[in-house]
Amino acid sequence: AIATFRDKTEIRKLAEELTGIRLYAEALRAQSHEFMNKMHVVLGLTHMKQYEELQKYISGMVSEHQYEIGGIMKRIKSPVFAGFLLGKLSYAREKNIKLIISEDSYMPEMDDESITHELITIVGNLIDNALEAVMDCEKKQVEVEIQYGDTLTITVQDTGKGIQEEIGVLFTKGYSTKGDNRGYGLYLVKESIQRINGKIHMHSLVGKGTTITIEIPRGRDERQI
Repeated sequence: AIATFRDKTEIRKLAEELTGIRLYAEALRAQSHEFMNKMHVVLGLTHMKQYEELQKYISGMVSEHQYEIGGIMKRIKSPVFAGFLLGKLSYAREKNIKLIISEDSYMPEMDDESITHELITIVGNLIDNALEAVMDCEKKQVEVEIQYGDTLTITVQDTGKGIQEEIGVLFTKGYSTKGDNRGYGLYLVKESIQRINGKIHMHSLVGKGTTITIEIPRGRDERQI
């Protein structure tokens, strides 16, 4: 038998890196799935020789795609984070949820790429939770707003059922109301926020929805934006 021992800090970092990789992979999978669905439409119209309809469909698809990509890239200067958000938009469409990236949003490219990865862990988990919160609601809408000023402020707002639990306990490692093997997303969010000296604020009304705001300071130390 072989026993492998690793420092807890190393294991924690590895787990968090894997979480970031999972969020990347999910975003890419959603984009691939959406692309394949559209290709099936193209293939079907081609087989039926509906060339006029095919031309209209492709023109509309290209225009919509260019508009979405152009809008995100204009406001989100980090290609990695912009690609991540585009993947989340595709995933939300799969679930018939309206995910909005506010037109007022802006984020520069980070000097420290590790901060981008922390932001993907933070925002990815918050968006995932928000999408899950509205899944069974009549109004399925999640809005993300990113503001860059004295601080980088990211707000994720959903139209879900709200949170009944004590807010503080939600960020406890392993705490979940969703069953086994859950309860690590918000804990990882808290850990990432602490590493970049950020703050998190949560406001929730039962029956109305939840708003979570992240504030990350600029220029406080070598790991800031």
